[in-house]
Amino acid sequence: MTRTVESLDHLMSRIVAEDRRKYDVIADTRSMNVGVRINEEGKGGAVELDLDTPGQELRSFRLTDHMQGQISTDLGIPKKYFDRMKVDAPGLFESNVRHWMMNEPKARMIRGLTNGDEMMTGRAWMSDKFRRLDNIEVARMLLPEFDKLGTEVQFHQAAVTEQKLHIRALFPALERDIKAVGDTVRWGIAIENSEIGAGSLKLSGFVMVLICTNGMVTSKVLNVRHVGKREGEGVLSNEALRADDKAFWLAARDELRALCTEAAFETVVSQLKGLSDTEVVSPVAATKVLAKEFALTEAEEEAVMLSLVQDPNGVGRGQWGMLNAFTAAAKSAEGFDRQAEIEGLGWGLAQMPATTWEKVALAVR
Repeated sequence: MTRTVESLDHLMSRIVAEDRRKYDVIADTRSMNVGVRINEEGKGGAVELDLDTPGQELRSFRLTDHMQGQISTDLGIPKKYFDRMKVDAPGLFESNVRHWMMNEPKARMIRGLTNGDEMMTGRAWMSDKFRRLDNIEVARMLLPEFDKLGTEVQFHQAAVTEQKLHIRALFPALERDIKAVGDTVRWGIAIENSEIGAGSLKLSGFVMVLICTNGMVTSKVLNVRHVGKREGEGVLSNEALRADDKAFWLAARDELRALCTEAAFETVVSQLKGLSDTEVVSPVAATKVLAKEFALTEAEEEAVMLSLVQDPNGVGRGQWGMLNAFTAAAKSAEGFDRQAEIEGLGWGLAQMPATTWEKVALAVR
């Protein structure tokens, strides 16, 4: 479930508290054993992993569904079959997983969270080359830069979901009209990160339409996969994380500074002003074409179509109007992670050449 926070201080408190609970370790899969808890109906339930390394005490993790999915992919077991075995044939599930862990051994990073005296949470199963660019480092290395910009900054949104961190900051001094007076957008920046392999670290521009507070994530200036040098086995410390990535964070800081400028905003404004004014003939047909192109769900497709028809911003049914319909639909998305994805799709629509847009706009059943 998405957790949104009202202030940056609240977000920082959450990040710091979670960072203190982290327990990261790299170990050989042959030292691991995966088991399934059986419920009263005899069906499989929670999945647990025991790490039994010689010379160390036994460590146990209860695995999230995300981590289970990563294990199934790594072992080459289709997730649908993985889940079916877990529930309906727990013994077969344990035998299969144990076989591949023992017979095709690998070094794997387990990302866990401590829970006091209770079993740890296993939240990610990563390669031993996974580069830990963690939320605490994002906060420590990037957020202080906003105080040095010499302009007002408003933190529009901040959220910590089960998979990602999202931060959106806006600059009230940077506003432009797009198609008409009053059709105003404000410039900002979006920061996104995942500590568990659900995405890369991204720094992107962010545009908010002031009349409706719809947002759009624009082109990325930083998109870094979490891949680094191979780590040795053992428990991993935050000190090692910070030392290894000092140069990287300095470069990321420079990219952030470049993005928080009027020049970066003007580049985006120029593209938005140049969007085609050719209007959609059939909202249903055009939306269906774009839903297929951008892999929208049926509910998302309907939300886009209704917003285009209703045109609450009075911007018409041209390319800019359809973009507004996408960003409006994002606000009703299921979870902040999906909201951010749809806002990014809006920028994909903005990149569509005029000739391609005209084919969409003139699409009829």
